[in-house]
Amino acid sequence: MLSRGSVAVQSALHDFVFNRLFDGTNLRTEDKSWPKITIVTPSFNQGAYLEQTVLSVLNQEYPNLEYIIMDGGSTDDSLKIIRRYEQYLSYWDSNPDGGQSAALAAGFRRATGEILAWINSDDVYLPGVLQRVGQLFRSDEQIDICYGNMNLLDKHGCIVAERRVVDYSTTLLRLGFRYGGLGIYQPASFWRRNLYEKVGGLNPSLFFCMDNDLFIRFVMGGANFKFINAPLYGFRIHPASKTGLHQNIAELEFKALIEKYDLDWTSFKSRCIRTAIRFYRAWKHCLGGDGLYLAKRLLPNPLNSVP
Repeated sequence: MLSRGSVAVQSALHDFVFNRLFDGTNLRTEDKSWPKITIVTPSFNQGAYLEQTVLSVLNQEYPNLEYIIMDGGSTDDSLKIIRRYEQYLSYWDSNPDGGQSAALAAGFRRATGEILAWINSDDVYLPGVLQRVGQLFRSDEQIDICYGNMNLLDKHGCIVAERRVVDYSTTLLRLGFRYGGLGIYQPASFWRRNLYEKVGGLNPSLFFCMDNDLFIRFVMGGANFKFINAPLYGFRIHPASKTGLHQNIAELEFKALIEKYDLDWTSFKSRCIRTAIRFYRAWKHCLGGDGLYLAKRLLPNPLNSVP
């Protein structure tokens, strides 16, 4: 049974992604005192969830938003949904493309925002996220990337689990990406466009691991990271999700990335570093009052196999 607080959070999220709450006039007003945030959504035949994704972006009512949808030529009701909101979109297109990575790369080439992110067409942002992110970036010009926690949703949009990370130093991030033992959730991350362009942007040839590839280059490029200790994103688990259907491709691509960037995930040294990093993460979680969360992650539960 959900706690009273959890029920309230679930109710607020349901309202946020199923109902139009935004004022169209506010969305069309550009307040340049806030950094422009460009959100790109790649989509293909996700009509069952796409409207929830769109509402989770527009209902933010962020005062300087650029929202781009790149549809791969959907044959379901996706175009009907997109046209319903097209006056609030900065750009959209629906044509056969080279897949998710190619669609994202094309969307980001059109981006004019200072801050970039992407949200997949079966996922959602949580309420108030863009204002929080925009305020963080405008308050500290040294921040290149911010990242946070995320919730796992079932096919109905109900919160079924959570994924928490901790505040990592730049040194620890470099060790973690090189030797393993930690991760940052791309869906719950935002980064500056100048950093994205500096590292060369997304690799459109990758089917699954384009986010890992991009973040490895972010870390290697000396990016400054900032942790937001809050859930920012709702990651949906459903039978037709890309994550569930193509794990074999993910494994092959990740092995190729390890070789490409000369990462070390197999030596005795790497195992020792990963163990140390995991102890550090557990320690940070306990310091932050996440002991119950850690205990839940250790219990037998099919959801614990979801990264």
